Amino acid sequence: MSRKHFSLLLAVTLVVAVMVLLLPGKTSRKSDVEKTHLLPALQEQVNDLDWLRFTGAGGSVIATLVRGDGTWRVEEVHDYHADWNQLRTLLADLARAEIVEPKTANPVYYARLGVEDVSQTDATGVMLEFAAASGVPALVIGNRAQGRDGHYVRLKDAADSLLIDRSLEVPREAMGWLDQNIVHIADTEVVEVEIVHADGERIVARKTSADDENFVLQDIPEGREIQSDWAVDSLANGLASLTFEAVVPADGLDWSDATRFGLVTADGLRIDAELFGVGAKAAAVGENEQADLEYWIRLQAGLYQTAVDSGVTPPQDADETVQRADTINNRVGGWAYRIPKYKFDAMTKHMADLLRATDSPES
Repeated sequence: MSRKHFSLLLAVTLVVAVMVLLLPGKTSRKSDVEKTHLLPALQEQVNDLDWLRFTGAGGSVIATLVRGDGTWRVEEVHDYHADWNQLRTLLADLARAEIVEPKTANPVYYARLGVEDVSQTDATGVMLEFAAASGVPALVIGNRAQGRDGHYVRLKDAADSLLIDRSLEVPREAMGWLDQNIVHIADTEVVEVEIVHADGERIVARKTSADDENFVLQDIPEGREIQSDWAVDSLANGLASLTFEAVVPADGLDWSDATRFGLVTADGLRIDAELFGVGAKAAAVGENEQADLEYWIRLQAGLYQTAVDSGVTPPQDADETVQRADTINNRVGGWAYRIPKYKFDAMTKHMADLLRATDSPES
């Protein structure tokens, strides 16, 4: 190759190299998009929000969440407590969410991603709106991405749908936004249980000491004995991990025939509950007769005061127990909860459920 031809080739190579450097590559563009936050205005004021609304198919409001006195509540369910942990997770994810890439801007294809306008009766997404004063735009939260991480969303007034780098949990019904935990009193804490039925039947089981392994059932009739230690000990499980299926103001229900359930813990906490079942029996079909019943409970917490009979001694410093009772009352005061049947059954046992004849063989 001549020196002249070599010089010409070198010059062309340098020109091409410079052009390559000046052209924006796909990797550079993708990096720029990934660093774009979905809702930058939300980042600035996520801790100051006080109003949110979730709307589903047909423009039907799923839940309106309002914050007052530091507590979030759900307007559509009697202003009951919202699930703060769930809400906090969603808001944190949205505040940090970054756009991975734009997707379709053609409304014909929105339904594939679940980001169609929620005014449509068959819409599958959920629109989240913020208070107008916040300046945070509303967005439609669509489907979770398949085969990759992320979620599809679309700002309400934008054409482009977007893939973000977060997977979001958004309940499609009001109940999903409620904190469905009522109370948790572990059976290991309990030292006394009392059940009093509307007809006067009374069941009491207690431990002489908090260190005892089993409860002792009181006032066992002559000729009867407990079926098993487990049958008696299980009475203490009634308020363990208690959750609800529905919630209403308690004063709207009739409690006149309620069964009373109470327990005492080793630290001097007392929980008193009232329970009843309501509903009509469904038509009998052979042996498949079903009882269409709802089971309701209301509760109140306090400090155990009368320890003389049971031998349970409240702690000298009851401040922590009082605080615990106040926390429970702030949650449950004034509310009635519909609970699962198995929980209702556990707190409304009869003596007949616990005893057998003394000459009956063990099963």
